[in-house]
Amino acid sequence: MIPNRCAIPTRAAATALSLLLSLAACRASDGPQKSGDGTMLIGVGAIPGSPGYDRVVRGVELAVERLNTASSLRFRSRPPKLGSASAVQVAQQLSADPDVIAVVGHPESGNTIEAIPVYADAEHSGVNGVVAISPTASSPQLSGVNPWFFRVAPSDNDAARFTAQWALDSLGAKRAAIVYRNDSYGRDWASTFAQAFTRNGATILAREPYLTGVTEWDAYAQLLATMRPDVVLFPGDASDALAFLRALKAHGVTAPFIGGDGVEQINQHADAIGARYVAFFRADRATSPEALWFLSRYRERFKQDPDMFAALSYDAAMVMGRTIISGARTRAALRIALEKIGNGAPSVDGVAGRIAFERNHDIKGRSVVIVRVDRVRGNLDAAADSTDTPDGGAD
Repeated sequence: MIPNRCAIPTRAAATALSLLLSLAACRASDGPQKSGDGTMLIGVGAIPGSPGYDRVVRGVELAVERLNTASSLRFRSRPPKLGSASAVQVAQQLSADPDVIAVVGHPESGNTIEAIPVYADAEHSGVNGVVAISPTASSPQLSGVNPWFFRVAPSDNDAARFTAQWALDSLGAKRAAIVYRNDSYGRDWASTFAQAFTRNGATILAREPYLTGVTEWDAYAQLLATMRPDVVLFPGDASDALAFLRALKAHGVTAPFIGGDGVEQINQHADAIGARYVAFFRADRATSPEALWFLSRYRERFKQDPDMFAALSYDAAMVMGRTIISGARTRAALRIALEKIGNGAPSVDGVAGRIAFERNHDIKGRSVVIVRVDRVRGNLDAAADSTDTPDGGAD
């Protein structure tokens, strides 16, 4: 259960300072959201040390830099405390800070589902709610989950349908095998892909769950070697994908391999050459003025190309900041203004494409790209992978 962060301390030893802090955390979300020096704080909703955390921070920091050149308003990122161990703990810190006007995060669907009741202030019917825009959380469970949550990546349902159609059209696949991580992410991907793939008479030969850390990949590879599928779908983790790819190679399975959006980091390993994965962002397909500024600055500072965590965190922070600059200076006003983007108000330029929101707060009109690993990526000296989709997907 989430503790009541607005409960007034009842211990006899509670000090006046503790009382004041508790009352400050409970103030209504329609008050001005500025720090003591007038700075607007954008929270980083991610667990320190978790995969992708540093890239989320980088994306938000570059957005803050960009916003500070566009207005007399001042912005600053507000990361969680080092040592924060859970999404709920991070959400409690950021939402209770009255100077945080909005939060970028969380990047993972599971952590987002845990944290959003805190950001929405569900205990108090949203009195102190704060907008959270996830860069990469893609679970279908998050569509329209509450008024305070938005996202700038397509849902797993959209990505899985796109991938199924691509496999049918571009690979000519008629027989697919699915090996999926046995959690909500993997199950949603597998179910939606199977429905879309079989709609026109194609067949799912196998639909096998796996558990990270306890899977005998040789057994899965042996099964697929006997089935001879036209394509292998793998909605799971990058480390698991690499282990599976090695097993498939050892058992002579040569069917095209497509990983879900969770396996992007396979592009840093030679064992993945020839494999494909779903991506929400491609640096070599980003050509808008906003994208070119971001890419140039990111490469200059970090000596590498940004991944989807960095790019979409930048986009989430930028749509917040642009909307704040346009006049939404409180938490409540920001939520209402964001709902109008693409629904009467103009869309906002982003690195991964134009940003507008559906009525359920999902990103509007955003597709994905299927990327083939041709060479190992890493620093700027590495060659870019090829992209199999003809349109780049992000518009």
